[in-house]
Amino acid sequence: MKKVTNVASRAALAGSAVALAISTASAGEPALPPVTPPASNGDFCSWLTSKPGTIYKNSDNPIIQEVGIFGRMQYQQAWIDGDAGGQDFWYDSEGEFRRLRLGARVKFLEYFHLWANADMEQDTRPSGGDLDIEYADIYEAQLLFNAQKAFGMSGFDKFELGVGKAEIKLSDEVATSSKKIKTIERSAIANKVFPQPNLTGAWMNAEAGKFSYYFGVFSTESSTEIADWDVGTLYHGRLGYDLTESTPFESAEAILALAYVDHDSNNADDDLVSFDWVASAIFRAEQGRGAFNANLIFGENRDMGNSARDGNFWGAVLMPSYWIVDDRVEAVFRYQYQHASKSEGIRLNSRYVRNAGDARQEDIASLRNGRGDEHHSLYLGLNYYFCGHNSKLMAGVEWEDLDSDGEDIYEGFTYGLAYRMFF
Repeated sequence: MKKVTNVASRAALAGSAVALAISTASAGEPALPPVTPPASNGDFCSWLTSKPGTIYKNSDNPIIQEVGIFGRMQYQQAWIDGDAGGQDFWYDSEGEFRRLRLGARVKFLEYFHLWANADMEQDTRPSGGDLDIEYADIYEAQLLFNAQKAFGMSGFDKFELGVGKAEIKLSDEVATSSKKIKTIERSAIANKVFPQPNLTGAWMNAEAGKFSYYFGVFSTESSTEIADWDVGTLYHGRLGYDLTESTPFESAEAILALAYVDHDSNNADDDLVSFDWVASAIFRAEQGRGAFNANLIFGENRDMGNSARDGNFWGAVLMPSYWIVDDRVEAVFRYQYQHASKSEGIRLNSRYVRNAGDARQEDIASLRNGRGDEHHSLYLGLNYYFCGHNSKLMAGVEWEDLDSDGEDIYEGFTYGLAYRMFF
């Protein structure tokens, strides 16, 4: 079991103290008008897309400018018709809360933004477990400082400093919020280079003209809340460039993302990040009703004591999409390929194929392991947007084929249906 440090408790205590100080500082001042509710004109979508969680907003208050809550609910179900090692099977996930998060945010002292959200469910039904609606962990928690505004940095359009718990965005799919991804699940190669739970660290995020810059340093300790800094260190950088004026597309962007990990091999708690380094090249473009995303990823597996699982890996993701009906019905296709130099250097997603192999489900060991050296995936989906990304229905089918040393490990189809909303 991973240790849960007391850093989160200290952070919560400090946050309470800040809130108390703000309340005290404002107590002697005339009452400020509450935030004006967004005008919805009886339209649910207008209400949902206008930050209905905003509790207070007043840019003239020098102490606290905005307070609000936010959340997301994502429910989905999957069915699998597959073959693992010559054994045919049919699997029903029976539905699950994919994500159920609740968060709070506050903007204060003109230059600071503090926000955090928590996972509010533990749903292990797809692997044969139970559903518990309760606090599970802190997913993200960030304190941001707007240095560009504070110091009048005219050479930058944005210059932000941050500290806390954040996602490591090495792939195109992870760089896209789960609120806005176009497929029900991210590809296996994208998840391979996405350490979970999120890492604790400090970072800089800036934009200047056509360029965007990001650099962060993170602890590799796993924690359900805020981690300590006594294990390994992950260094993560991104460089982006706006290609719109250099291409025939209405908008285009290229991003190079890198990560290097300095592991502490003598520390048992340093087992969260499974790679030594990753390099990722991302391209995004939009034209009319169409969009196209491409991602090429290279990396090296960490030596974890199993020679079949170390070595190099690489993968590619191609994802075109098209609006069949503007802003309402969207078709999406994704092809993913990943390859490893060792026989078990890559892995299937746990949702839902590996879950199907669980001892409480189909009880197929090779499927439960889900490892190999070559993996193909084809996804075809249709999304219906009730209120943009704030409320949408997603349907998709994915075909996958996994081999190891030329031996078939798994081949099959996953059929999925999902509803996603956020406010």
